[in-house]
Amino acid sequence: MENKTKPEHAILEIPKPWDTVTVKHAIELCRNRGYLTLAKRLLDAQDKLPKSWVFDGCSHWFNSYRGHPIYEVCFFHDCEYLVGGTEAQRLMADYDLGKGLVAMTGSVEFSEITFTGVRVGGEAAWKKNFSWGYGYQSEK
Repeated sequence: MENKTKPEHAILEIPKPWDTVTVKHAIELCRNRGYLTLAKRLLDAQDKLPKSWVFDGCSHWFNSYRGHPIYEVCFFHDCEYLVGGTEAQRLMADYDLGKGLVAMTGSVEFSEITFTGVRVGGEAAWKKNFSWGYGYQSEK
């Protein structure tokens, strides 16, 4: 009889808001959910990033909208912001967040408001724990 045990990464769940996340766990989640480019970026940068961080959900925003939990799409957006990169990469991360929010909630308006908020509030110059490239500003 064939052993049908799933590989460990196949059963990983998205962290809940306020869970501590390791970069290793984030890489596995990205691989598991098809965010292969992000997984590679995290892998390549892992020695420069903190070993772990507290996932705050959708930073200073709602973790659900009209009964739809949205923190899953925020998790991958936070991983993008952790590693940072070019302004074009930031724009794509914010666009992907907006796209994911529309898919999860069906609300273009909510997505547009959120997109505007992260474009303004996520600037690296703010140097906050949710700013673009915040992983390089944290203690390692």
